Amino acid sequence: MTRLVGYTRELTPGAGTAADVAELIAAGAVRVFTDDATADPRTRPGLAECLTFLASGDVLVVSSAVRLSHAVTHFVSTLAGLTDRAVQFRSLSEPALCTGVERGVDPAEVFAALEGVRRRLVSVRTRAGMASAAASGKRPGRPTVMTPEKVAMAVELRRLDRPMTHIARVLGVSANSVQRALDQLPHDA
Repeated sequence: MTRLVGYTRELTPGAGTAADVAELIAAGAVRVFTDDATADPRTRPGLAECLTFLASGDVLVVSSAVRLSHAVTHFVSTLAGLTDRAVQFRSLSEPALCTGVERGVDPAEVFAALEGVRRRLVSVRTRAGMASAAASGKRPGRPTVMTPEKVAMAVELRRLDRPMTHIARVLGVSANSVQRALDQLPHDA
């Protein structure tokens, strides 16, 4: 008898998996395994338990391939391992990636779906990196050219009614940099 077994993971801390679990149960999953965002993507205990639980003839159901894998190479190797064990795969949002499908699948659809998975994985990793940097007090982008000393000098020169272009020339930065730095200061500075 074929069992539908679900798996999902939290992509960002605090996002939760309740909606995915409900979607997988609605799709017929008899059991759903989960991992939270704090789990290392290479060693997720929920995924390991899920893969151990699956038996020949079962179907692994995910809401999206992004939830299953942290990289396209991991996704492909996981699918190969499932196929070797006669376990089918079903993605609710990427039907072209499902295995054991009776209909003919256009290879272009498969490649397009894999490219979509790759893009979403890059987006997830980028957002996680930016959140991590923000949590450690770093801001994204290039470092500012306006040091606190240059800002203080720009404030003094501005009080002397010097034009922005003159201040920028004296400080060795662009007029836009001076303007941005002065705009960020309280107006009574």
